[in-house]
Amino acid sequence: MSNYNSTVQYFRVNANNTAIATSNNGVGTSAPTEEITAPVLGGTYVSGASTAIITGAASGSQDFNDLAENQYLYYINSTTGAYVLMGQIETIDSATQVTLYATSLATPSASPADNLVGSYFLITNTESIYFRIATEIGGTAGANRVNLPDFSFWRTSSNVTTGVNNPGITKLEQISNVGFPVSTAASVQNIDFTIQTMNVFTAGSGANSSNYFPNTTLFPTYIWIKITPATTNNNLASKTMYRLTTEESFPALNIGINTPLATLQTAGYNITQTSTQSNQTSGS
Repeated sequence: MSNYNSTVQYFRVNANNTAIATSNNGVGTSAPTEEITAPVLGGTYVSGASTAIITGAASGSQDFNDLAENQYLYYINSTTGAYVLMGQIETIDSATQVTLYATSLATPSASPADNLVGSYFLITNTESIYFRIATEIGGTAGANRVNLPDFSFWRTSSNVTTGVNNPGITKLEQISNVGFPVSTAASVQNIDFTIQTMNVFTAGSGANSSNYFPNTTLFPTYIWIKITPATTNNNLASKTMYRLTTEESFPALNIGINTPLATLQTAGYNITQTSTQSNQTSGS
């Protein structure tokens, strides 16, 4: 077994992204939309927590001009590292001032100064999320091979529909108290989730109808998975802060042309065979 380094991106589940996710190569015919990105640094806090007007100072080359209207503004607690929600940005007034839609929900520290960051993304408490994971053509085994993530290591059991995540690779954590996103929970709570692979891989024909990727041009560029919280009614708590993280070096499944169905299934891909094509089983 070997590892490979990859890039993992997060996207909302929508019709456009589903069409891409269920393609063979994970690229589809259009660009993915509604990426869930890491917060953008906008400088450090100076004053204004009791009002809707927040002033800051540049942090190196980054200031409020790096943020955008309608992003959510957070500060990063300089002691605990927790992201704490302050509000939503109505206007970017200058490199050192923003105006929120309402009075700030929380008070950062000005000394030492807490970092201020902006992000568009809050998710609803009933939302699943897509991951897009880059593959690696060749790797150490040559140009006619490709490294895919081996999802048998991403779950704590071999069941592809009910097996939950291995937090050593990817994890979702509740970091605030339920119903109070501006609070810091006394202890971080791990939230289990199921993992459903989405790509519909191209199978061969005739004697190779149970094998996949008849030629190297069909090797996938991205693998898409959908994660769904394994909680009551698949719901997260509302008005609560969560943190989602994924390692970007993980065990590789190195494959070539005419990869057997059983190889992909053993590696945790949700695939059942019908005729010469594959359909994904439901993991949510």
